Amino acid sequence: MKTLLKFLLNVKHLKINDIELKEWSQELLIYVENTKGQKRRCPICNRKSSYYDKLTRKKKWRCLDLGSCKTYLVADVHRVKCKKHGVHTEKVTWAYHHSNFTKEFEYQATYLSLRLNITEVSKLMRIAWKTVGPILSRTKNRLEPDSRIRYQGLRRIGIDETSYRKGHKYVTVVIDHDQNQIVWVGNGIGKEVLEGFMKDLSEEQRKNIELVSADGAKWIKSCLNEWLPNADFCIDGFHVVSWAIEAMESFRKGFWREEYIKAKGGDKRKVGRPKKGETVVIDYTAKELRKAKYTLVKNPENLSEFQASCLDEIRYKYPKLFKGYQLKEGLRLVFQCKPEVVEDELKVWISWASRSRIKPFVELSRKIRRHYDSIVNTLRYNLSNARLEAMNNKIKVMIRKAYGFRNIDNMIDMIMIVCSNLYKEIKPAYELR
Repeated sequence: MKTLLKFLLNVKHLKINDIELKEWSQELLIYVENTKGQKRRCPICNRKSSYYDKLTRKKKWRCLDLGSCKTYLVADVHRVKCKKHGVHTEKVTWAYHHSNFTKEFEYQATYLSLRLNITEVSKLMRIAWKTVGPILSRTKNRLEPDSRIRYQGLRRIGIDETSYRKGHKYVTVVIDHDQNQIVWVGNGIGKEVLEGFMKDLSEEQRKNIELVSADGAKWIKSCLNEWLPNADFCIDGFHVVSWAIEAMESFRKGFWREEYIKAKGGDKRKVGRPKKGETVVIDYTAKELRKAKYTLVKNPENLSEFQASCLDEIRYKYPKLFKGYQLKEGLRLVFQCKPEVVEDELKVWISWASRSRIKPFVELSRKIRRHYDSIVNTLRYNLSNARLEAMNNKIKVMIRKAYGFRNIDNMIDMIMIVCSNLYKEIKPAYELR
């Protein structure tokens, strides 16, 4: 029986003394102890140490269920005094330090929590909901005690923020473009939060960073100017085109208001049915412009048949509005040019937009002129934040699947596992044999 239990528990250097079955609670208690060579060891450095006191206490560790029975390992443990790490509970071979679960149990719970929501994991493993988060954190710290190892070889990084809860709750994320993994996650947004990452880097690591991709946030730019003056800053092309889309939408709304006022003639009609002899002006122009909302922001190759006909109608009826659409598409096409002609094409577009007499695009041309070097770097080095946006989407799916986190540290540890190579190292318990 003891040989069979050792095989099922998959634990070495363990001595089984007794077995007790509690039928009323459906619990199986297995009384064990370390073998002679594994006693009196420090749980941190694994060195032989002296006993700190003679008192022992029965401690239980939950292990994987045997059938429908909850199974526990029970042992008397001492406190040892390590010369380097001080007083700690002595090491046991079947569990990690500061854990009430066996190694196989924690691996199985971590594997499931990366694929199921936390509520289902707690039901399946028969543990408390709030216990799953600390298990994740212990697994991450065990596989990667110091996350600064990811800073080695940083050359091209991306910086962005993503929300994890309603009410403007954000985390700042830094990704390594070459390794395709997240290297740092900070709670909150702003220059002070990002400086925490910069301070973690050594002077040599900061000098080795050549390219940084991000959106046009001022706090990112000011932090990079202070800490990474030698790195080239690249504004993501997606965000630059989104500026043009916002300008197009702002111009369409303003144009719609002007046409609406003209159609109404400046007189506002009272609510209710029109009186006899009263002429009612039907605002066909405003309706047409309202239908064109999605047509004007879409790429021409993605237009439906109806939207293409709507765009042709705008071209002949409202040439000024169509000019704004051409400006938007012109900026998008600049990002598809070859690197050797990018600067010339961007200068041509800035000149075109500044002389267009369309206020939103005139302001956009000034904004692009301020970020000219960063946009040229993006086109020259072909570096975007697409990989980071994909990671942000993965983070949101992960948080949604878990139905949120109460502890921000547990959430950050899970992000560091899911969005890195550690994800491949998390295996189910049966693969640990």
